[in-house]
Amino acid sequence: MELIVLALLLSGMPADDAASPATSTGVIRGVVLDGTHSGEALAGADVILRASVAGELVPVGQTQTDRYGRFSFVEVPLNPDIVYLPGANRDGVHYPGRRVRLDSDRRVADVQVVAYSAVDAPCPLVADRHEFDLTVDGQTLIVSETLEISNPTLATFVGRPMSGGAPVTLCLSIPPDFDRVTFDREFYGRRFHIVDRKPVTDMPWLPGKQELRFTYRVPLAETAGKYHRPLDIPAAEVRVRMSGPLAAQVACNLPLTVSSDSDRLEYASNDGRLLERFALDVQVGDLPNSWLRYGRWTALGILAALTTVTLIAYRR
Repeated sequence: MELIVLALLLSGMPADDAASPATSTGVIRGVVLDGTHSGEALAGADVILRASVAGELVPVGQTQTDRYGRFSFVEVPLNPDIVYLPGANRDGVHYPGRRVRLDSDRRVADVQVVAYSAVDAPCPLVADRHEFDLTVDGQTLIVSETLEISNPTLATFVGRPMSGGAPVTLCLSIPPDFDRVTFDREFYGRRFHIVDRKPVTDMPWLPGKQELRFTYRVPLAETAGKYHRPLDIPAAEVRVRMSGPLAAQVACNLPLTVSSDSDRLEYASNDGRLLERFALDVQVGDLPNSWLRYGRWTALGILAALTTVTLIAYRR
């Protein structure tokens, strides 16, 4: 059987020396429940079994649930070094269960998998908190954002296609002149890509909460120190922390809540209302002079002066 061959390859054990299937295999079984409809048994769901191979989880078996939502994988190789992960597919979304191992002391593993219905609109996502940590580095604003994103419904949000492309579930409306985005977790870095100068993702958002963190840099010279950031989803709380020597020279369209010293300021929404269609505006004053910004005007001034001198000399 495919699973037995997999275990032999991983263990390095010659096939001729292997124990009989009755003593070297176990069972992974369980039930798939409908998380959208009160945990009812989900019949006819595709269940995929993955196993760790060379550090990656690869599919090694597939089955379907019966009318009671039950599934079973038999003759699964016993090997404490192999991690097994059963999961169910529903509406194009994969829902993993828990990871299990099988060995001579544990030949049977019971797993419960919860799968949800999918919706493409309207977007149910809300940021329980949206935090901005800002630091000025010369002519550049370094922005670190943290969002605690909540899907309060009992359905997975899968989004709709944007401009005829792949579905979009979240679009980050950061300034278009940003300099690279770095995500705190590699998982999110792989799921976001740039479309029209904005990071977007088609990642399904399951019911519950997830934390998203990312950092980027924005040049301030061309915008005269202005930072404009529309919120992507409604937010229950927006908080801005400004640190560095220019903190005292910052203005924000949120109320000032903390001013412990001249190098640290904090602004926050504090009225308990859900902020919808809100845009954060920050103005950084007295930026250091930038030759990049003013060089072209200096060059034009020198050119005008030279032209004037030339005309005067010609008239003489």
